[in-house]
Amino acid sequence: MLFYVFLCPNKTEIFTYNEDFDKRGVVYHLTTIYGKTSQANPSSTQIVVTRSSDRKGHAEDLLKKRGTVSGTKDEEGSSWCVDLTEKYVLFLTHYTLRHGCEKRQSVLLNWRLEGSLHGRRWTTLKNHENDHGLNKDRSYCTCTWAIDGNSNAFRYFRIFQTGKNSSDRFGIFLSGIELCGVLIEKG
Repeated sequence: MLFYVFLCPNKTEIFTYNEDFDKRGVVYHLTTIYGKTSQANPSSTQIVVTRSSDRKGHAEDLLKKRGTVSGTKDEEGSSWCVDLTEKYVLFLTHYTLRHGCEKRQSVLLNWRLEGSLHGRRWTTLKNHENDHGLNKDRSYCTCTWAIDGNSNAFRYFRIFQTGKNSSDRFGIFLSGIELCGVLIEKG
């Protein structure tokens, strides 16, 4: 993937994927006030997280440490959205999800990762059909996917459910997300 960050007069930082939730990603960086605190604090974060409906937990639980679980209602077209706010855009290279149920149930299998600059038109970054990356034999399973082929920067990143989960339902249960790539702070 080729980035033309040298053309941008704004501040840029590169967050390279190494391993799942290793404290080197954009979400960790922005929720810990640029890495200055040891714990993610969603109330003082530079990131806003929303979901299509409320079921278990709160949307901002997605930004906290492992162990917090948050989900959407069992509705077709469920989604989660991460907003980097008007301050940032990201050239995404990898993203990581953590399944949000203690038991191996309701695991996300069918979804698309989408990006948007303004939250109105969405670009598909990756399609997942019957993807078992989060369906491993341990609780709070994580998986990371590379983003290939799209060289646009986005402010919003949305996980949009396109089919039923492993419990033959539509809810999305997550307990973590991380983004890696080239982060641009707009001036």
